[in-house]
Amino acid sequence: MKNKGLTKFLTAIGVVAVIALVVGAILTSVVYENVLKPQDFSANGALPSGDGTGYYRHCYNELTDEEKAVYNVVVANIYDMPEKIEIPSLGSGDLNKIFTAISYDNPDLFCIGTKCSVYREGLKSYFEPTYIMTLEEFKKQSDEASKAANTILMGTKAYTSIYEKELYVHDYIINHCSYSDPNTNPNANSIYGCLVEGKAGCEGYARAFQYLMNMLNIDNRLVTGESAEDGVNYTGHMWNYVVLDGEGYFVDTTWDDPKGTSQVLRHTYFNVTTNDVLVKRKSINQVIPFTTATKYNYFVYESAYFTTGAGEQFSNAIDASINNAIQRGYKCAELKFPDSATLQQAKSTMFDQGVVYTAFKDAGLIQDLSGSKVYYSIDDKMNVICLFF
Repeated sequence: MKNKGLTKFLTAIGVVAVIALVVGAILTSVVYENVLKPQDFSANGALPSGDGTGYYRHCYNELTDEEKAVYNVVVANIYDMPEKIEIPSLGSGDLNKIFTAISYDNPDLFCIGTKCSVYREGLKSYFEPTYIMTLEEFKKQSDEASKAANTILMGTKAYTSIYEKELYVHDYIINHCSYSDPNTNPNANSIYGCLVEGKAGCEGYARAFQYLMNMLNIDNRLVTGESAEDGVNYTGHMWNYVVLDGEGYFVDTTWDDPKGTSQVLRHTYFNVTTNDVLVKRKSINQVIPFTTATKYNYFVYESAYFTTGAGEQFSNAIDASINNAIQRGYKCAELKFPDSATLQQAKSTMFDQGVVYTAFKDAGLIQDLSGSKVYYSIDDKMNVICLFF
């Protein structure tokens, strides 16, 4: 299952951060060759966030003022990968919460490991991170990821609507990246793995989508929780949340990139509601407003959401959905229904009454109605039928 690959970071983040209070006498023998020592923490101020900055720091905004001060100093300096960073006194602040916020808000900060510590030397406090690569490697990979992202986003210039730009990024990631197990692929959880190597786990997919949305000035954030594609075996997973025209939607690029016999791009989880995303998830770790918006849902926007599965109007709509999918270069037409009963009604109309075969012939996908086959799949949890070309 794709969500099984959620990084060890997610499972370990709540336990690996250690606050160690060590008196100066013990640390006198420790030598650090690269130490940043800001003289005035207040001068660092809040880091940029929002439209045009390249970041949407939602996790930062959920911190206390004390935690924000530490976050600001660390992020302002950590890209140079120092051995430790002098920070304001943490006091009652939560190091785990700060470390998670730093990681979740900054998809381009993929050099950090899964452990960090806070030490005290006399009256001074220091944040000591761990790294999974050298500074030279980080700079090289960052440059390659940035160039890849800029190349990808050139394709969005053909569109003016935020829906089309977001859809382009969604489709590009899925078409150019394949699922890779983070246990065997060291770059599977990073934007580099997804955008440059084309191999990533769910975290790599989600962080790459976040990174590209940031560059498009589309408000977004990472989302984590427990999910199960089979509705039974739950495990950690990461996906995204976007805000379009003031309304929120969930997006899961990993689950729209199916494994198995069909390697066909899907849009089942493109801009869905809270109720939709919870069909196969039992938890969302972030505090996110309950969303019911459907304007930019793929099926609604593409006129592929049907409240009835019978009649001439439905038959004509199938033709339109197939032609729309062909024009977009897709390998299947996706149809969504409000419930199981309507889906079964539609299935009967399409296959028992032969409507789908006529539609395929009219679209030039099959030559003869006699003996022709149309392959399809059904997601009975999300009430979606995919007709493959």
